[in-house]
Amino acid sequence: MVIGTSFAEAKVWPVMPNWKGGVRESLTWATEIGQSSATAATYHRSYRLGPRREFSFDVLAGGQESRVADMLLAGHRGEWLLPIWPDVQHVGSPVETGDELVSCRTAGFDFASGGRALLYADLHRWEVVSVSAIESDHLLLSSPVTGAFARGARLLPLRRGWVRDGSEAVMLTDRVSRRTLEVDIAEPCDWPVLAGGAEYLGTRVLDVRPDASDDPSHAYAGLRESVDFGIAMPVVADLPGITLRTQRDSWKLFGRSEHSWFRSLLYSLRGRQRRIWVPSWCDDLRPALPIAAGSASVAIEWAGYTHFALGRPNRRDIRIQLLDGTVYYRRIIDSLDAGSIEILTLDAALDGAGISVHQIRQVSFLSMAALASDATEINHLTDADGTARATTGWQAVVPDV
Repeated sequence: MVIGTSFAEAKVWPVMPNWKGGVRESLTWATEIGQSSATAATYHRSYRLGPRREFSFDVLAGGQESRVADMLLAGHRGEWLLPIWPDVQHVGSPVETGDELVSCRTAGFDFASGGRALLYADLHRWEVVSVSAIESDHLLLSSPVTGAFARGARLLPLRRGWVRDGSEAVMLTDRVSRRTLEVDIAEPCDWPVLAGGAEYLGTRVLDVRPDASDDPSHAYAGLRESVDFGIAMPVVADLPGITLRTQRDSWKLFGRSEHSWFRSLLYSLRGRQRRIWVPSWCDDLRPALPIAAGSASVAIEWAGYTHFALGRPNRRDIRIQLLDGTVYYRRIIDSLDAGSIEILTLDAALDGAGISVHQIRQVSFLSMAALASDATEINHLTDADGTARATTGWQAVVPDV
């Protein structure tokens, strides 16, 4: 039996997901973007204080689990309490009847003060507890635990949500079914934004390198407008006269600290609202000569920068990374074509002693960008102590600095 409550009261979804396909989580903001056709400058206005949150996961159930899943969906049409599956953990010590705290990890977990959590032994032995306060190594409960749970029982945060209609069950046999559940979370889900980190010209810099095993991609687009009546040649106008870069990065997140960092990044950006400097992570410029101590000049292999890119938006700012991990952010203020090389003048010299060509790992352009979409999906391949994958698209904007 269910300990301390009933299905009707708690509305818990107790059937575990099939992790083979992962647990998909989507965070969606709402941003209005206005863009000037003359200058390509944009404004970004957010309509939501926090994201809408959705979960999708597969349930491969047999025997009792299949019957319970079908009974729940047939018999309950209200809100559910959805366990946040990526935040599962095993309690390290037994939880006894009458306990008013649960020893557990809390950093990087989706527990909420005033929210609820689930103690889970098996399909029909679980208990919903109310969380009154969150400490670094335990949860304080607003009322005592009514059941008893052995060491190793599961503990998960709970969030209220609605199961979408249309969850079709495919009967693999007369006892085994497969279905996909989609759940819209029905309560605000706060998360801390990024604290600290690199900044350049007053704006945060994306200072964590994405995963390159899925080939990154980028493209350029302008703001041409055309008028075509289908008779004469179309009239084409390009008032801004610039191109803006789009970029696609993939992420592999390992461990709870990386999961937490990525979620904080999304909450900091608020969908497409806020801007961030995004490196290309490419070898865009290649130094040709050592950089003298105290010099603001950098000689690079000829790349056509002086003729085609000097002073262009998102081609003025660079990220210089050395092999020892040192990173410099600088602005190119002038460039000279000198035959087989080009000499760039930076707005400030690099610190310290001179730098040889072999000490420089990479020189990448920086683009001031916003996320290309208000929605980001995280595919949790395991719980958040393991692995997840995500993709971010970036849309460059005209820098306002």
